[in-house]
Amino acid sequence: MKPSSLWRSQHEGAAAFARGVYVAIRNPIAHELGDELKEHEALEQLAAFSLLARWVDDSTVETAV
Repeated sequence: MKPSSLWRSQHEGAAAFARGVYVAIRNPIAHELGDELKEHEALEQLAAFSLLARWVDDSTVETAV
C-alpha cells in the first residue's frame, strides 16, 4: 500500500526535526566543554527532544510485503 501524503509529510517532518535537534542541540553541547546553558534554554531543548521521543514512541513499524 502506498503511504498517504499526510503520512509522508509527517514522516519527512519528523525526520528533518530529528536531524535538526541532533545537529543544532546535541552536537554543540557534546563538543564544547565548559558551556553552561541557562535554565530556560535547557528546558526548551529538553522539550524539543521530548517531543521527538513521543513521536518515536507513538510510531509503528510497517514492513513491505
